[in-house]
Amino acid sequence: MNLFDITPVRMEDAQGAWLPSFLRALLLRTQFSHSRARALGWRGLRPSLAFGESWTCRIAGRPGIFGLLFEGEEMTSEGLRGRFSLHLFPDPGDPRAELLPLDAAVTAQRPDYWDLVREFQGRDETRASFRLGTLEMTAAADGRSLALVLAAPTRRKLISLDGLEWPPGSGNHIVPPGGLESNLAAFGPALRFFRVLAATVTHVLGRAPRTRSLESLPGWIQWRRGAEVFRGKDEAVRLLRLRLEYGEAPAGAADGPPHRQPWDFSHDPAWFEARDPGGRENLPELLVLTGFLGSGKTSLLRRFVEHCLQRDRFVAVIQNEIGAVGLDGKLLERDSQVLEMDEGCVCCSLSGQLKKGLARILERYRPDVVVLEMSGLANPKNLLAELRELRDLVRRGPLVAVAEASGLEELLHGSEVARDQLAAADVLVLNKRDLLDPDRAEQSRAAAQAVNPRALVLEAEHGDIPFGLLHDPTLAREGLAWDDLLPHFHEHGTHAGEGFAARTLLLEAPVPAEALGPALERAAARAFRVKGIVDVLGEECPVLVQAVAGRLETSPLRGHARPERFLVCIGRELPEDFAEALARDLEVGRA
Repeated sequence: MNLFDITPVRMEDAQGAWLPSFLRALLLRTQFSHSRARALGWRGLRPSLAFGESWTCRIAGRPGIFGLLFEGEEMTSEGLRGRFSLHLFPDPGDPRAELLPLDAAVTAQRPDYWDLVREFQGRDETRASFRLGTLEMTAAADGRSLALVLAAPTRRKLISLDGLEWPPGSGNHIVPPGGLESNLAAFGPALRFFRVLAATVTHVLGRAPRTRSLESLPGWIQWRRGAEVFRGKDEAVRLLRLRLEYGEAPAGAADGPPHRQPWDFSHDPAWFEARDPGGRENLPELLVLTGFLGSGKTSLLRRFVEHCLQRDRFVAVIQNEIGAVGLDGKLLERDSQVLEMDEGCVCCSLSGQLKKGLARILERYRPDVVVLEMSGLANPKNLLAELRELRDLVRRGPLVAVAEASGLEELLHGSEVARDQLAAADVLVLNKRDLLDPDRAEQSRAAAQAVNPRALVLEAEHGDIPFGLLHDPTLAREGLAWDDLLPHFHEHGTHAGEGFAARTLLLEAPVPAEALGPALERAAARAFRVKGIVDVLGEECPVLVQAVAGRLETSPLRGHARPERFLVCIGRELPEDFAEALARDLEVGRA
């Protein structure tokens, strides 16, 4: 065994700390194979160099996000020893979040909680409140041995000597004086992370640890009085130190529990084969999302991403847009990995790029689900040949079609693309149900079922459906049989054939407030769909513009840091100078 086979840089030649670069190289080796990473237990891994070397990740079977932060290294008689703090950030809906100290519980309910988690390295209060324990890594100077140590208390207990009143000053104690403010298991969750990390070390080194030991030491409890926190020993709490040693065992070393853990077997190819005999179950599922312009696909997609994140499933999204600039990816990018394919449809002018784009995402990330969100004017039936090239990369998931319930009959009568979108669906979502009375809603359902009597039909408001149905293995996936081997020759309708086109206006200056509304109303009267982001004179944040079939909505887009400002107009037979005319109406120039 030679650690310098993993990273060729010697300790004495390292520019900065050596152990974080070693750990980074070790983790990177396991992320090249999606099936191997999943078998080891990884469900997403994100390194960061901001505020110090750190990683955030998700682990199989443990909701929430783990954080690992490098704290420093020093040379000892055993070798180079480094310390990493280990943290767990629970999902806001996890019962564990209610057992956190009050400041951490409040943080977990903040709208920007996940942004704070991504930046935990630079926030002392976030790190301290969510800390589980410490990871130590010691590498021999000659690279011939490595030790991993997990140190964490069995529980983290915090007693509030003053008690906690809510609301403050009300005399209503939610925690009585001297009561437990927090009582969280620490070693158990930390061991979940350690199992995955140690299995990864075993896999990369090609050998199991030579010795294992578990030491139990006196633990401690914390007290809080005012803003001061102090701690002392508590016999009911133990500090556990789990140590694994790789390489040559030192003379007289005792090999103790625990045995038969993943780190004992993950160097053996048979272990991986036993975990996934067929191989395909470890491939991410591909969900195709289609629906006509303005049907509410992106609203449904954002809810689906949130649903998956709450259940420890990472989502990657591939979007294709009509127009030179894509809006929907900019609204989703905080929640998932998004790859945009602009200026065309993946099933027509961009044919040939889907597999390349998917391979790029799978190379850099390890998603559990990949969503292909098609343009509102794309015909999914023209996608068969492209999808068949993906059989070695993904498993077939359902095709979900979103349709606006109001006006559906008229749309189906006038557009072959809209009819094919519904006909290809495994799940058909009739969205914006709240805009119809019961009789009209029943007519829309009947019109949809006439086009596709096979699909599961769900009614929704704002794209909210029972998303668990999409993971149901009994759900029929027959809309696009892209994982069969039969050739496909027939070409179906396209947006170009129906006269649809996009006109894009890139904005170089803020828009006068008094000009925005009238200009957008004129544009929406001619274009079926208008969407974009604009700066308005006198407003502190950009404005999100959405218009469908003459219905216009504008809303502030807070927290949006991307610089692009634009409007995309999509409609039938739009003149070439449509964008120029819109710029004149807005009283601004084009970028």
